[in-house]
Amino acid sequence: MSETHHESFAELYRRLKAGIPLVSGEQEQEKAARDAQADFMKGQQERKYKLFYDNLDLVLRHKDEILANPRYANIDAHYLIGGGGCWVGSLPTVRRLNFAGTTVSISLKLGTLLLAWEESQFRVECECGAVAVVRHFVGSPLSGGCYATAFCPSCKKEIHGIGDRRFGSFFWFLQTKLAEDIGTFAKDFVARWTLAESENEKRVAAGNFRDPRPGVCFRGDCAPCDIESLIHDLRLKEFRETGRTH
Repeated sequence: MSETHHESFAELYRRLKAGIPLVSGEQEQEKAARDAQADFMKGQQERKYKLFYDNLDLVLRHKDEILANPRYANIDAHYLIGGGGCWVGSLPTVRRLNFAGTTVSISLKLGTLLLAWEESQFRVECECGAVAVVRHFVGSPLSGGCYATAFCPSCKKEIHGIGDRRFGSFFWFLQTKLAEDIGTFAKDFVARWTLAESENEKRVAAGNFRDPRPGVCFRGDCAPCDIESLIHDLRLKEFRETGRTH
């Protein structure tokens, strides 16, 4: 964030005389590029949102498998549930932090969302007899009043106007879960750096001085998985299992 500078009239006159605008053309170009990128991301997330809920029955059938596999459980799910309320604003499901000039985004994970849906406040009985899950809510932290919207994975019906739940049971519960995801990331990051330093010391002790820096041994996870790959993997799994039974 830029620092705020209160400009005097004399400074304004000198700046205008020098032909220096308050916002440069390059800054405006960068903002336009970021806005275009944000529009693209919005469209992408809307597509992913529809794909996920169209296949929610498939996902829930394999919930235990997803939770047991970090590649699936750690999929970014911040756009799959939303809400907000008076005074507190929109439900934060992603945190963006800046460390030494590097931006790190930590999002609500798919595994975290699936576990949240096991809680009673996120479950609603549908007319078809199946259990729908809450995917959006609005309300007030002061009165506690809340209206939620749920989606049924069986009949694909959206249930509106669910008013028998407290706002805090959604908002603060999910905030706590996001904080836990952030803590998991921080602990994992520190542990991996500690391991990298240890491996580096072993390299140096073995006489390897060609590149004796901890960063060389610093490793992350494999390439992240996305919703599209998850859905495809689960479809293939069920197809192959069906083939073996015939």
